[in-house]
Amino acid sequence: MVQTVKNQNVFKVLDTTGAKALRSAEIGEGLSVAQWFNECGEAEYDQPGHHTFSVYLRDGEAVERIDERGAWSGGAPGKICLLPEDHRSRWNIPQQLEMFHLYFTGEKLKSLALKVFDRAPQQVDLQDLTFEADDYAGSLLQHVVLPLDWKEKTNKLALSSAADLFLLHILKNYSALPADLPAVKGGLPPYLCKLLEDYLNTHFADPICLDDLADLTGYSSYHFARMFKESFALPPHRYLNALRIEKAKSYLSERTLPLSEVALACGFSSQAHFSANFKKATGVTPLQFRKL
Repeated sequence: MVQTVKNQNVFKVLDTTGAKALRSAEIGEGLSVAQWFNECGEAEYDQPGHHTFSVYLRDGEAVERIDERGAWSGGAPGKICLLPEDHRSRWNIPQQLEMFHLYFTGEKLKSLALKVFDRAPQQVDLQDLTFEADDYAGSLLQHVVLPLDWKEKTNKLALSSAADLFLLHILKNYSALPADLPAVKGGLPPYLCKLLEDYLNTHFADPICLDDLADLTGYSSYHFARMFKESFALPPHRYLNALRIEKAKSYLSERTLPLSEVALACGFSSQAHFSANFKKATGVTPLQFRKL
């Protein structure tokens, strides 16, 4: 069965207990996200088979976790929970709350650990955490993940880059792996830069994720993102957005395609999203640019 966000066990449990998924998205193989609103109820997880990293966005102070260690509360906006794939727990939710979930498989985490830290997959063991403070996760959510339209295909690269940052943060801080990241010096070799430029110039309208680009180079997504920025002076998602804007300028200068078709041709799912991105990048709307 193809793994989607809606057949992740934690998602299915919440969906059957009255919680409302405000939005959700598949980011890549073994990786998905969801934003939840839950008013009241109970949830029980019994070895869900995937890892879950959650961050409280609103309320949560009255939430109570119950397991073999007893029962305790302490949720609040910004607090995190990390639930390993083999954990068991029961949750009492007496008041409303809103939270973010990142679902990821053990294989996804092990693969990343092997690529980035050169550690054998069987060495990755996650902590079981509840109601912990994590400023980094909260900042990444508020400044990168939550403002994105998850359905907009042009945001797929930014969303997958943020998900990789979450996984690396989890590996560094909540697993048995060493805390020091390996140093990455220098950029990509010239032939790989040319390969990426050609690929992006051909596929700029496609919903590209970070793994797609990293796979072309043979580097892990973590190393690739750092080396790409060193070579191109921009993170991959910002470089791709700038490329799409430049392609849009060419289409607009030809004065033949309607704005809605220019948007689709440049990888934007709607004219409104295209116009907002174009104005943010250039200071004028596409229609104003066409009249210049």
